Amino acid sequence: MAGKARPSADRLENRLEFETLIADTSASLFAAPLEQLDRAVESALERVRNFFQADRCALLSVSADQQVVNVRLASYAEGVSRVPSDMNLAQVFPWSRQTLLVERAPIRISRIAELPREADAERAAWIQMPIRSALTLPIETRGIVSHVIVLNTVHQECEWPDAFVSRLRVLGELLVGALVRQEMFVGLREAEEAHRRSDARLASGADLAGLGFYEVNFDEGVMYADDRLRDLCGIPPDRTQGLQVLEFWLEHLHPDDRQRMLDLRQQMQDGRLDRLSIEYRYLHPGRGEKWVHHLAGASTRDATGRAVRTYGVLRDITERKRTEDELRDLSRRLIQAHEEERALLARELHDDVTQRLAVLAIDVGRAELAAPGGAPAETMQAVREGLTRLSEDIHTLAYQLHPSVLEELGLVEALRTECERIGRQGRVEISVELEPLPAIVGKDAALCLFRVAQEALNNVIRHAGARAASVVLRQMDGGLIVAVRDDGIGFDPGSPRQGRSLGLASMRERLRLVNGTIDIDSAPGRGTAIVAWVPAAGGSR
Repeated sequence: MAGKARPSADRLENRLEFETLIADTSASLFAAPLEQLDRAVESALERVRNFFQADRCALLSVSADQQVVNVRLASYAEGVSRVPSDMNLAQVFPWSRQTLLVERAPIRISRIAELPREADAERAAWIQMPIRSALTLPIETRGIVSHVIVLNTVHQECEWPDAFVSRLRVLGELLVGALVRQEMFVGLREAEEAHRRSDARLASGADLAGLGFYEVNFDEGVMYADDRLRDLCGIPPDRTQGLQVLEFWLEHLHPDDRQRMLDLRQQMQDGRLDRLSIEYRYLHPGRGEKWVHHLAGASTRDATGRAVRTYGVLRDITERKRTEDELRDLSRRLIQAHEEERALLARELHDDVTQRLAVLAIDVGRAELAAPGGAPAETMQAVREGLTRLSEDIHTLAYQLHPSVLEELGLVEALRTECERIGRQGRVEISVELEPLPAIVGKDAALCLFRVAQEALNNVIRHAGARAASVVLRQMDGGLIVAVRDDGIGFDPGSPRQGRSLGLASMRERLRLVNGTIDIDSAPGRGTAIVAWVPAAGGSR
């Protein structure tokens, strides 16, 4: 086969090249827009194929029952036949399916003669496709083999060096993690579209007078309720006299929402509240638990301000609430998957790549000592210093991706470390005021506040043009508050720049999932203050 020699485990430049490939792939996957993620994965597969001088490199998807395996994305050398995406490879390669999906073991075959006796079906398929050598690795997602990454040669036999097999699995995990994130984004968009359609249907229903209406006259002790309200609340046909409809409704309020509803209703009755708008659960006698949106007001009051006549409309919002719960769950899982992907990459960078760079720096240092003076020694010194700086940069990147100090020492030390890291850059002077926290702080609450502070500080560095910033952490109102302030150029929160709006949207979504709040105070020329609050034990898993 034409081209460069196949990678050798003994050649340092090959190993460095493959590590660079992994790092570049990780960066491109993080940066790729959702609609271009497939192309980024295909580009990574093409680079892997070229690196190994293979003829096919593919990422295969595995069905949930592990009975169907198809080509999902692939790269092919010129003139090499493509594998149809609808071909079930689990049937074509039964021995491989057992090895990869059941035993979860890799397959490394350098020549067809190495196929075991029980792989007769594989042997026939290899001859037909054709395949001369193959490296196939299972990729797991949450404990189940969900994908397979495979390399084939067609024209020549190939040895697969040990040094690259484990690293190829890491690259495969990065590719699969990106695709899982893509699927979650697509699911989130579809759920949001379903939510919008649901709201449109509700709006159409309101236009057609589909809301349940009632009016109560307390002086006369009577209540009018239309048919839609009677159906929504499940009012029996014989409940027509006096205030029987009101009494039935009161009896079927959900126990956990009853007191809140009664308190607001009393405030409206005695004049402390003009109108009420509330969502609560209602126990329909035939349809079970329903969510209701209730609007009410007083049309007539007596001389003391007490309501004499009240009116209101009820709307069934059960489907909307169900959709919101699904959206919230999907967002939570999406953020969790993103954090797991960050943690995986951080572990690989910290535990493997930085260790390898350290070994290389030591080896170069020894070579520097052994080299004669002059240019060779200076070159070795420059390489050693460059490797040391690169190792430090990778260690910093790993911390940004997944701050292990947050899990080991808690939120206070994680924030202190992050502020010190940014302060060492010398671009902004950062002051900190971090109060000791209670012994029990929810894991999700702590991670949420750390990510909000991290994003806010990144915005200060990238956009604010600030000279100084401050980070405050303290307990307040039964929860924790983080405030990040700067003296920069500020912006209009009503129409933020695109780059900042994406960061602010991420902050809001994280806080929403742990029942937190965010306040943004900024104006052009006045700096920015971002204040986030979460319940102290919020979102613990």
